[in-house]
Amino acid sequence: MRPDDSPDDASPLRKVTPLAAFLAVTAVFTAGVLIGGVAGAVLLGVLAVGAGLLLAATWPRLGPAERAVRVVVLLVLVAVAVSVAT
Repeated sequence: MRPDDSPDDASPLRKVTPLAAFLAVTAVFTAGVLIGGVAGAVLLGVLAVGAGLLLAATWPRLGPAERAVRVVVLLVLVAVAVSVAT
């Protein structure tokens, strides 16, 4: 735990295990790519919005390298969503 984390933090994501989050993201990403078209792009867009919200929420705690990697991942996700839509 980081020193600035309080154990009584009421974040809803605190109850989600990393494995469950990974499996959920993997399932939505795979479904979006396999479905394709507008529906697949919408699924990937929802995933990108969620990733963007998490990035915005954690931005102050991230170092420059972590920020860069997460922005690149977000951009790749958006690029995949656009390519699936076309």
